[in-house]
Amino acid sequence: MSAVLHSLSSSLDTALPHPAAGQIVALLGASIEVRSATLRGFASLASGEGPVPTPEIGLLCARPRFFPWLSLTENLAFALPKATPFEREGLIANVLVRVGLAAQATQRPGALSPEGLLQLAIARLLLVRPRLLLIDEPFAALDAEARERLAAFLPELCTQGRPAVVIATGSVDEAVRLADRILILPQQPGPVAFSLDNLLSRPRDERSVGFVALRRELRRALEKESRHVPAAVEAAA
Repeated sequence: MSAVLHSLSSSLDTALPHPAAGQIVALLGASIEVRSATLRGFASLASGEGPVPTPEIGLLCARPRFFPWLSLTENLAFALPKATPFEREGLIANVLVRVGLAAQATQRPGALSPEGLLQLAIARLLLVRPRLLLIDEPFAALDAEARERLAAFLPELCTQGRPAVVIATGSVDEAVRLADRILILPQQPGPVAFSLDNLLSRPRDERSVGFVALRRELRRALEKESRHVPAAVEAAA
């Protein structure tokens, strides 16, 4: 299985153009492992890595990394190396209120729930404003209510500072709601199975005729591509 994943992601790493500043690209299809490996390939990150964001690259994933011996406030301070102490204090206090962690500001990351850790990761990205933002299915393990609460921050993350954004997702609705361009990854090594430019104006209403039409087109493309399962994957299943 690992050889198949490596072959799939490697073949796509060189084939996919990097998004431009302000452009949001969504990756659908294939498996969650292939989507993750392909997304991380945009920044040459190994599978499973969760680096501390920099002004160049930010990653929002299911297991964000923090300095466990520092408080939430101290962790966020690393996102603002050029700010004065007064500016840093104000910005961090504000962002902790926005994500709902103000009461835990002096706690350490180990005291947080999985949802709390993702709230902290979102706060850090709101401060860093990276030029390339990778969103790697961060909310997949959360319940529906928690996913909805945290997903509300994604539009701001994707537009603040006009980063180039790549989103790996298993949700057609999320792809249509957020992305300017949607790519369906192949089930076996080869070119992108399907590409769609999303020209709907924002905010995108899931009940609108255009949204429903794009959702239908993507689901048809996913169903068509799902029939192309490589023999090596079938044997490993």
